[in-house]
Amino acid sequence: MKIAIMSDSHDNLWNLRTAVNKVTELGIDQIIHLGDLISPFMLEEVEDFPGTFHLIYGNNNGDHILLQKKIASLNGKVVFHGWLGEITASSKKIGFIHDPLLAKKIARSGDYDAVLFGHTHLWHEEDINGCLLFNPGEILGKKEAPGFGILDCETLKVERIVVGPKRD
Repeated sequence: MKIAIMSDSHDNLWNLRTAVNKVTELGIDQIIHLGDLISPFMLEEVEDFPGTFHLIYGNNNGDHILLQKKIASLNGKVVFHGWLGEITASSKKIGFIHDPLLAKKIARSGDYDAVLFGHTHLWHEEDINGCLLFNPGEILGKKEAPGFGILDCETLKVERIVVGPKRD
């Protein structure tokens, strides 16, 4: 099973739209967004996604009330996990949080096969005692070319997908 891992879109609906379309084209049916989606209107970009969109808070959360209303209107299309998410895929336990320092502590706990985080806007892969610690970079495209990661849940290997040029 493969899952698309995204973070830090910061209201760049064009890059998010391109990324979601690419995920659909690749036949992947789950996306985990690691926070800083920002505005509720960004969720319109996943309305036609044929799978499940997992979402957590970041440090820039926009309007919490409107975000919750938008999530509720999508009838289960978006699974909101709050500050910390957890799923099991291909028998692998995957945790996700926006904060890199907390992510590293969680990875050290030994409770997960992979821990995903955002916030830094930079691609990062690290093995911590057999746990993959991973940041897919940013959808925004400010610090690096906008993109996301594809996590192969069986092997815990990741692949970078770039969806546009870095902004100057």
